[in-house]
Amino acid sequence: MVSVDKERILIVDDEPLVLEMVASYVSHLGFERTTARNGREALERLRSEPVTILVTDIRMPEMDGFELMKAVRSEFPDIHIVAMTAHGASYTFTDVVEWGATDYIPKPFSLDEMRAKLNRVVRERELLRDLKQKSLELEKANEDLKRLDNLKSIFVSSVSHELRTPLTVIKEFISLTLEGHGGTLTEDQREYLGIAHKNILRLTNLIDTLLDFSRIESGKGLQLKFEPARLVEVVEDASMTLSQSLVEKRITLENGLDPDMPQVLIDRNRLVEVLINLMNNGIKFTPGGGKITIDTRGLTETRDYLKMVVSDTGIGIPPEDLPKVFDRFYQSHNTGISMGSGLGLAITKEIIEGHRGTIQAESRLGSGTTFIFTLPLLGVHNIFQLLIEPMLEESAKDGIPFSMLRIKFWDPKMKREVVLSHDSWGSVKYALQKMVRSVDIVIPFPNSLIYLFSFIDQKLAKEIGERVEVKLTQGGYVPKGTEVQFTTYSFPHDCESKEEFLKGCHQLIKVE
Repeated sequence: MVSVDKERILIVDDEPLVLEMVASYVSHLGFERTTARNGREALERLRSEPVTILVTDIRMPEMDGFELMKAVRSEFPDIHIVAMTAHGASYTFTDVVEWGATDYIPKPFSLDEMRAKLNRVVRERELLRDLKQKSLELEKANEDLKRLDNLKSIFVSSVSHELRTPLTVIKEFISLTLEGHGGTLTEDQREYLGIAHKNILRLTNLIDTLLDFSRIESGKGLQLKFEPARLVEVVEDASMTLSQSLVEKRITLENGLDPDMPQVLIDRNRLVEVLINLMNNGIKFTPGGGKITIDTRGLTETRDYLKMVVSDTGIGIPPEDLPKVFDRFYQSHNTGISMGSGLGLAITKEIIEGHRGTIQAESRLGSGTTFIFTLPLLGVHNIFQLLIEPMLEESAKDGIPFSMLRIKFWDPKMKREVVLSHDSWGSVKYALQKMVRSVDIVIPFPNSLIYLFSFIDQKLAKEIGERVEVKLTQGGYVPKGTEVQFTTYSFPHDCESKEEFLKGCHQLIKVE
């Protein structure tokens, strides 16, 4: 039988014979009991005596069982209620439960029926007590984990920042020594310093990864600065970084990208980091003489994202490890190869998702690994999704102005927009980058239009436009006779709502 050491039952019924019978049942079963003849008396008892279970009739004078259950549920929510229902009553079990009963027992009932019903209620109470206790313990453990996690993030961030300064100094002096600024080096000295320099770079990359991880863990996320870029050039940047590692392992890098493919809208430095992480993964798990391939698989269904592929001819990933490769700190113990920090692929996933893209891994043991990820193409939709809408939300949230500056080139004689030559376009972009702040976002559409997005008001946006106009025309950055024209559009100066601002931006932004 279920323990009843702490259970005290209040029995309520206006019929003396029934009240006496149920009270004797409860006493016989080993429970403590007290009685009341109606709802009002029952509430007085509950307010003055400890009670854990209420057994009440429904039809009673002054305050019936329904009213009593409603009052008890409001004032004593932890008390379990068993309703005694008369045979053939017009209300149903659903009615009784809706008013607050935990269970019910129909009259007439036997001692065994009452025993079964009360034992069930007691078991439920003990289960609830256990659940509440476990819940409190889990809440405390969760708070402790949050506190420890916060301390860990603070520690990682602080130590990483403290390490960067001396490492930078060490790296620079090793570089200067290798360049001969400290005198002529022997071959052995050059070799030893080269090894030290390589490991300093590895350590610096690890610290950068830890700083990224610290930002992600703190909920701040990665800071991305989007710009148009050509993927071929980005791949070249990444491959140059790993050129020595590729040579040492005799691994061939095959770049299958078309130089004339459309530009992407990315954080260039972060995408270089993604490619380095994926190529490093291939170098680590590919035997000497193998190959790493970088290519595309066309566009996504929405046709605004490009599918990129980085594959290798390495040993592959075990099936049980494949779903976990992007988990933070995850390291497979099935490869027999020394692993890194376990953060590279996790950071890679964060960067791709920061571009609103996706990444996945495909692999079979002995058949290499392929990473497939998507990148946003330079286009109106992605400019709104990745730049304008997030910046507008930040503007509205923080109460700071947000402006867009549209710059175009105009032939006054022909009365039409001018498409600049390749050389002029390069000069214009170079000059413009020198004139704006590092926090401003500059988006040039090939050879014809430039958009600038910045947290500035209308007045400052116009001042920048005028400065750009003078600099480009008087500095000889555009062909003689070409006018530089600009249009500004600011929130909240030029519109009353975010929706109106977005609509106005759509009218100003186009691809020539």
